[in-house]
Amino acid sequence: MSLPRALLMLMRIEVAIQVILGIGFWTGHWHGATPVHQTIGTTYVLLLWILALYALITRRTWGLSIFALLWGVGLAMLGFSQQGILAGSNLHWIVRVVHLLVGVAAIPIAERLAGPRRATAPPERAMA
Repeated sequence: MSLPRALLMLMRIEVAIQVILGIGFWTGHWHGATPVHQTIGTTYVLLLWILALYALITRRTWGLSIFALLWGVGLAMLGFSQQGILAGSNLHWIVRVVHLLVGVAAIPIAERLAGPRRATAPPERAMA
């Protein structure tokens, strides 16, 4: 497995954990796990940045790499400030949904950065 594919796999695992934790937060549970959520979120953004830098170094896709770096900045800023945005308002759910969508949207960006999957050869048939 290549480095970009391994990083992508880690991101997929992390986003699954993040969504599960987020559901717990939205339902009023697991608020003690907020530091875990923040730590995983930080590594998630770091993995996105590493993929973007790898794509820049290997000269794969300049525009998407810069976009991914900026997306990571936006995701981190939103993640660390979301508790204060519309706090106490009936509209805070919008911030939560935007945070979820921005976080999950990093996966297709990372998939493009990681490059296409290598096609596997079809199994050979035995000759009768």
